[in-house]
Amino acid sequence: MKNTIYYFLLLIISASNLNAQMTNEQIDNFIKTTNSKELVQKNTVLLMDGFFEQSIIIAEELLKKEPKNPNFNYRKGFAIFSLSQDFSKAIPYLLIGKEKINANADLMSHNEKSSPNDALFYLARSYHLTNNISEAKKYYQAYIDTKPKNQDFINDTQLMLTQCENAEEIMEITRSYEIINLGSKINSKYPDYTPVISLDGSVLYFTSRRLREDGSNKDYKEPYTNLYKEDIYRSDRIGIETWAEPKIMEFSSPERNEAIVAVSSDERTLYVYKDDAGNGDIFETEYKDSQFENLVPIKIKGVNTNAWEPHITSSADGKYKYFSSDRDGGFGGRDIYRITKLPNGEWSEPMNLGPTINTEHDEDSPFISIDNKTLYFSHNGEKSIGGFDVFVSVMSEEDQSWSDPINLGYPLNSTGDDIYYTTTADGLTGFYTSFRDGGYGEKDIYEVRNDYLGIKNAVVLTGKIAALSGEDIPEDVIITLSCINCENDIPKEIKLRESDGSFFTTLEKCREYEMKLHHNNGETEFYSERFKTECVDGYNEIKPNIVVDLNTMSVEMDEEKKDDKEVIAYAYTPLQIKHYFSYNGNRLNPTAGNLKELFNEMILQAESGRSDFILTINASASKVPTRTFKNNMNLANKRADNVINLLKEFVDKNDVLKDKVQFEINKIGVNGPTYVNGDYSNIDKYAPYQFVIIQLNGQTKDNTPINIFKSKDDELKNMPN
Repeated sequence: MKNTIYYFLLLIISASNLNAQMTNEQIDNFIKTTNSKELVQKNTVLLMDGFFEQSIIIAEELLKKEPKNPNFNYRKGFAIFSLSQDFSKAIPYLLIGKEKINANADLMSHNEKSSPNDALFYLARSYHLTNNISEAKKYYQAYIDTKPKNQDFINDTQLMLTQCENAEEIMEITRSYEIINLGSKINSKYPDYTPVISLDGSVLYFTSRRLREDGSNKDYKEPYTNLYKEDIYRSDRIGIETWAEPKIMEFSSPERNEAIVAVSSDERTLYVYKDDAGNGDIFETEYKDSQFENLVPIKIKGVNTNAWEPHITSSADGKYKYFSSDRDGGFGGRDIYRITKLPNGEWSEPMNLGPTINTEHDEDSPFISIDNKTLYFSHNGEKSIGGFDVFVSVMSEEDQSWSDPINLGYPLNSTGDDIYYTTTADGLTGFYTSFRDGGYGEKDIYEVRNDYLGIKNAVVLTGKIAALSGEDIPEDVIITLSCINCENDIPKEIKLRESDGSFFTTLEKCREYEMKLHHNNGETEFYSERFKTECVDGYNEIKPNIVVDLNTMSVEMDEEKKDDKEVIAYAYTPLQIKHYFSYNGNRLNPTAGNLKELFNEMILQAESGRSDFILTINASASKVPTRTFKNNMNLANKRADNVINLLKEFVDKNDVLKDKVQFEINKIGVNGPTYVNGDYSNIDKYAPYQFVIIQLNGQTKDNTPINIFKSKDDELKNMPN
């Protein structure tokens, strides 16, 4: 439900001397020279037009005359509710206001003592937003019982009752979040919000309505809220708990509102929400010639429309952008849309994420994690516990469908608005906006630490380029990253973070990459190196740190790296798979488990230049009798034959491996303790001797340890292909 005075909107104001906006000095003079009738009428107009701070001044004057007047108390309580996030301050006034309810109260009459029935609703909302769920439910129902004439108002109240039910259930379980107010440097007595954290967690961008340090915005306030206009700030992290003094971004103007909503992974492009034309659009600014340029509307067609686009986020690899909009054709309110970068460099048409994510209510502040499939966003509908809550959904890699969104629970979510959630690369540290007891202002920025929202599968490249002399790296130094063994690879250009030369991007697992350094606007290459990403699941980081001599534009390498370049270009690690069969088992699954990992590793090594492989096979059967294979030696040979045939079939179907692989049988035998008659159930006694071993030889400059992987038949039954 919007913060609207429903009954007030039915009134027709004709008095020409009741123009709403006035300075505080004009209000003081008005109070001194007028009567109660004009005070009531002026207060009504101020409330109708949204000048809540000024309406409070007049309401206080009325309360001096009649402190127990329900109508006057309602006026002040409603204004406080509408003006501030500290809803507890509205409750004492609304409690008096609800003592005398009249749905037909004449709010233009100074003789009216009654409050409209929406006093019950705002009292319920105030209790709801301050976590007093039982009182909230009581007054929501009391409001419904007054039988409001507009069915939409009843529907909205019933939604709030549903959220109260959610709150009672969700708040019973306290999840293990550590929620930390970022302190007095980041947060102020003014609203501070929309935090955007760099992927390495070292830089924070945020929006604030604070008075500037130099006072240059002191004369620029919004007439309705009496708050300073929005400015964008940046702060660098110093250690674990401390932040540097925030610095205002150079493009922020004291005369207009500008709110940060996202940054690119290289932090060379900032995305800003700005409302110049009355509908609210996304703007951008790029870092060039040692500063950010002036804000311009985002250059991607289809993002900005005549509707409202308040938020956007960009994936770390630059392939996707997600944004919110209340444009026609959605499911209702604000919906979340996605655009995809096409092979030709253009952007696709916006695609609504569909009914799993979007509802008839509002979905806003999307943030996509570095795995390109974990989406955080805020929702204020039937799954919320009150206001906006933070949710998470994961996209299926198979059909790009989204999982049912999960409420991140209490205490991360409160019964107020919890919104603008962003995370560091590993997903274990988040930042968002909330209003909570003990904060500094109307909205504060909080850090959320946890041990279970981490990214499960991603490979990231994160490092730094520094000058040998300690100088700043020239702005025209860029990185070109190419995937050697990816299909249809398009080389990626990576720019350095202007403050410290850091860089960041995502990679694919089980691939080989070439990284080149250029300067002179990309024309001169002065360094290159190759590296491989691991083939195993998990969160993995590759962290090259490069030192450049700016005089010669050459890279200073340590002795170990020099040795690697001189002795061997590639190092192929030996790999061993040991698989334990169930009774009489003799076949492996080529599309699951460790055998699949072996195939992936062989292809990767062949594509990176390896020309010969040796696969050595060992097979064993236990001494448990087998009628199926007549004897255990036959079973052991069957296991070896099946494995070799499977490997040969795979090699023959892959051109990159064909004619490069030799097969050697090392040992085939029957092993383990002698079988005791009737001892079939003693699986642990005989199972260790029912196996096959496949060993891939390595090519290394030293005695690199063998990577050994083990599996069992039972483990592969439910394993996805």
